[in-house]
Amino acid sequence: MQFFSNLLLYIVISLGVGYVLRSFRNEEGDPKIPWYVNGVIIGVLCGVANALFASAGLLIGYSFHLDEVIGPFMGGLGTGLLIGIPVGLITAYDMTKRFTIIDGWLLFFKIIIIFIVIGGTISSLSVPKYSSQQWFDFFVFGVAQGGIYALIALGYTLVYGILFMINFAHGEVFMSGAFTAFFVARALAQPGADGNPSMLEANPIPALTIIFLVAMITSTVVAVIVERVAYKPLRRAPRLVPLITAIGASFFLQYTFRGFYGSGVEAYPEVPALRGDMTIGDINLFFGLLVVVAVGWFALLPVYRSLKRTFIEQPRLGWAPFAISAVIMLAAIFLIAPLVQGALNGVVNSAFPLSAQVATEQEITTRAEYLVTISRIQFVVVVSSIAMMGGLYFLIQKTKIGKAMRAVAEDKDVAALMGIDVDRIITITFALGAALAGAAGVLYGLMFRQVNFFMGFFPGLKAFTAAVLGGIGNVPGAMMGGFFLGIFESLGPSLFLEGLGIAAPYQLKDAIAFTMLVLVLIFRPTGIMGVDLGKKKA
Repeated sequence: MQFFSNLLLYIVISLGVGYVLRSFRNEEGDPKIPWYVNGVIIGVLCGVANALFASAGLLIGYSFHLDEVIGPFMGGLGTGLLIGIPVGLITAYDMTKRFTIIDGWLLFFKIIIIFIVIGGTISSLSVPKYSSQQWFDFFVFGVAQGGIYALIALGYTLVYGILFMINFAHGEVFMSGAFTAFFVARALAQPGADGNPSMLEANPIPALTIIFLVAMITSTVVAVIVERVAYKPLRRAPRLVPLITAIGASFFLQYTFRGFYGSGVEAYPEVPALRGDMTIGDINLFFGLLVVVAVGWFALLPVYRSLKRTFIEQPRLGWAPFAISAVIMLAAIFLIAPLVQGALNGVVNSAFPLSAQVATEQEITTRAEYLVTISRIQFVVVVSSIAMMGGLYFLIQKTKIGKAMRAVAEDKDVAALMGIDVDRIITITFALGAALAGAAGVLYGLMFRQVNFFMGFFPGLKAFTAAVLGGIGNVPGAMMGGFFLGIFESLGPSLFLEGLGIAAPYQLKDAIAFTMLVLVLIFRPTGIMGVDLGKKKA
């Protein structure tokens, strides 16, 4: 009861004082006081009123447990200012414009959301239930989850950038790759008949490469078939028609794979190499990979250019220079990165000798085996997703196919007049988005350890939310939106809701995600990095 009566305090003061301050105008009809000054005035009044009511013990005042730390009056004042100033600024800004009944309802919901978010955060941090390490774990999990959302969201935003349609079947494209790769992963996880370890245990990198390739190829084939069969005939149809078709394609794929693979939930095999937390040696291996990739990039540029000149007269083999360079790079990584890791391990072991107490506690013999409190699978998910997103961004910005994609997104007819095969570019766009979704499906399976025919619905919906958050049609925006959504979905229940006394707040993580979408779109309708909807996008 005290929670709702305190919310009423902010609503009454902000709307009432805001309306009065709005009436102070000069002869030209412009406000006499700048809106941000009005906002601070409203916030200060909210803070003072909340402090007086809280210190007096009245029902309308509430300190969200901050009074237990700094006293009733100061706790009420601090809480009132932290909530009241944002509420006041938003109220004053909205009331400087033409203020209608619809604007009033929107402002009402803005105040409620800000009250819950800031109040819940104050309550959770005033009487902390979790340690700093646990908050860090929540954050890392959110980044990993956001990386998966971002990879799926790129498929939505790429297709929208080209065709201005929402491919609602993209969640099932994600599911098709993850579910198909599951059977390959299960086969690779089976130990040999003579008792030898499985390939997934003995050779995790080649095994994971096979799993990723199967998932990406499956998702790509499914997406290209859907584009050719369901979307291409409707290329010139009104936008609503392909949208409805996409929903139908989503259900078709969902229940087709249910018929193929069954309706049960399957457990993804665990990769022994990704079990447990990271060690300093693992971090050294990561740095070794970075060193080999950085040096190899510059070393292979002359080779790549020479191969391009060699194959320039054979357009059907235009993929060969890149493929050959990639194979050389992978071989260099496989052979040289462990050597760099060994050298770094030697430096760490000699520079930071291990004490007997730490060695006994963690049951290790060298500093390179010292545990870092980051899950290996989460680290792999984050690094893999960032690497794939970086590769896509490079392809779009620096290659001929990327330039053609941007040209088609700008104007299909003009791009066709310039010699670009528009249908081919659209197919490539679907294929790129699907390949990333397939890779995201494997990462999802390795992280959450389960797959089923319905698994694409909620991640697909969250990824679409991430694409809208970042600005639909904007590739960096989809990446940012995915991480933004993943972090808030991980931190939000414990940060915003648990301090309010809500039981099992993690069950409301979906509500947190979509509330953040509403909140962002209220303040910025085009998304975080979105462009003016009236303009064309490149």
